[in-house]
Amino acid sequence: IRALFDDDAMVSAMCTSIFEKVKHRLHNWSTSDRRLRMANGSVVKAVAKWTGTIRIEGVKARSTFEVFNSGGSWGFLFGKPTLKTFNATHEYTTDTISI
Repeated sequence: IRALFDDDAMVSAMCTSIFEKVKHRLHNWSTSDRRLRMANGSVVKAVAKWTGTIRIEGVKARSTFEVFNSGGSWGFLFGKPTLKTFNATHEYTTDTISI
C-alpha cells in the first residue's frame, strides 16, 4: 500500500479506495462529518473515520484515520497525530522519517 508521511498534516487519512476494500475487516469505524482543508485550499468531506492498531516494520500503534478520496495519490496519509503516536523522527537534511 502506498503511504505518504507528512508531519505538516494535522490529521491522518485513508483513501476511500483502500477503505472500500478492507472496511468489512475493520472494527471501530464510523461515519464522519469532518471537512478537511487540502494543501491547495480545497475542502473535502470525509466519508468515514477509523480508529485501530496499525503496524509499520513491526512497530504497532493505535491511531485514527479520516477516510476520503486521495485521487490515487496515496493509500494512507500518516499525518502529525500518527507520527507522534509512533514517536517518529524526521531528519530534514535527508528527508527521512524513522520509527
